[in-house]
Amino acid sequence: MTSSIPRSKQAGLHLSLVLMTTMVTSAAFYLNPSIDMAVSRYFFDGEQFPLRHNGFLQALRQANFWAGVVVIGVSMALIASRRLRDAAGINFGRAVIPLVTYGMGVGLIVNMFLKDTFGRARPRDTIGLGGDQPLTAAWEMSQACPSNCSFTSGEAAGAMAMMSLVYLIPIGWNVTRRVVQILLASLAISLSFNRILFGGHYLSDVVLSMLIVTAVMFAAEWLLRQIRWEKLDPNRGRRGSSRRGNATDIAYPRTQ
Repeated sequence: MTSSIPRSKQAGLHLSLVLMTTMVTSAAFYLNPSIDMAVSRYFFDGEQFPLRHNGFLQALRQANFWAGVVVIGVSMALIASRRLRDAAGINFGRAVIPLVTYGMGVGLIVNMFLKDTFGRARPRDTIGLGGDQPLTAAWEMSQACPSNCSFTSGEAAGAMAMMSLVYLIPIGWNVTRRVVQILLASLAISLSFNRILFGGHYLSDVVLSMLIVTAVMFAAEWLLRQIRWEKLDPNRGRRGSSRRGNATDIAYPRTQ
């Protein structure tokens, strides 16, 4: 069965749903900061967060960094080489999306703006969880932390940005795309919630980072569809260009 919704509208619909979910979730955490405290307290033994020293979880944290390096590297290679894009069946717009997701979502919005603006103390620095700083709600301004603070989670943002790897899977590989989506989603959730176990972030820090990065990813796709990605391709019009990189094939293949 063929989808009746144009892919450009699908991108806008997905973006709208994520933005609405982000607003509702933000309101819930802002009005009920006790949710964050209750979740973090579950992993606190009265003196510390013991899972912080778990070797497997530490290794999982390192995997998050290297996964990001791989996705960014592949994205940059495809952007730089038309030959690689043609061989992989990837158009210029889809190659750009992972780089925008990491650069704008993880880098600028989460790590450079949010973490150094709201001043939220990390759970392990909060009263009742081994620290001496007051609990503040998500989106509440505070002076408890000067920089690299708890709100929101940079590592959760990076974990969610891995989902942009799906855009680098050739159109038509529907089964492969679904399998990769499931695997990446499971890995992203595991890597993100790892920060809660360590006492490094609250539930809201993790969830909102994941939603913000997802919104940036869908916004990048929607914008590229509006301006037509081929206008940005420095190699457009060269002889031998592949039709597999058609502008309509950015992310959501029609189901058969």
